[in-house]
Amino acid sequence: MRIAWGITGAGHLLKESVEVMETLRGEYEIRVFLSKAGEEVARMYRVLDRIESFPVIRESKQGSSFSSCGAFNLGKYDAFIISPATSNTIAKIRLGIADSLIPCCASQALKSRVPLILLPTDSKPIVDTKAPNGQIFRIYVRRVDLEHIEALRNEGVIILEHPAEIKKALEGVKSGMRRVVKID
Repeated sequence: MRIAWGITGAGHLLKESVEVMETLRGEYEIRVFLSKAGEEVARMYRVLDRIESFPVIRESKQGSSFSSCGAFNLGKYDAFIISPATSNTIAKIRLGIADSLIPCCASQALKSRVPLILLPTDSKPIVDTKAPNGQIFRIYVRRVDLEHIEALRNEGVIILEHPAEIKKALEGVKSGMRRVVKID
């Protein structure tokens, strides 16, 4: 199975997402789509070298038309995972704004009926997360951000809460399921 994996500018669950990517490496063919902010944050969290061990398409190297997104229309990917996905990315996907690499790829994936799996960073009213230095801090998620997530779920997008759920989501995609049951 060929997987496109988008990484946005979120530090929350970034290391865990990279760990899951690494464990899936032997089972799936993975290509990373790395946003400009994702590249910056991956550097801050010291995981950029691990991400670069995969084939990577960088937003910083793309032209304005994001021609690499056309691969979704051509059937080159069986699923598109965005983990982690910022609230900005979630809002753009929900509203159909495709002005940067990851939302453009998501738009093309949805238009081509390629299953979209999202791991939003702001998926609960209160989120505890870690800064690059390890300091824990709390984020109070806005209602509009939670509404975007729910609207995408209602459109058939697979929404996860933790990277540990990705393998099960991919098994569901493999078996033809569009929705997956949350892992406890």
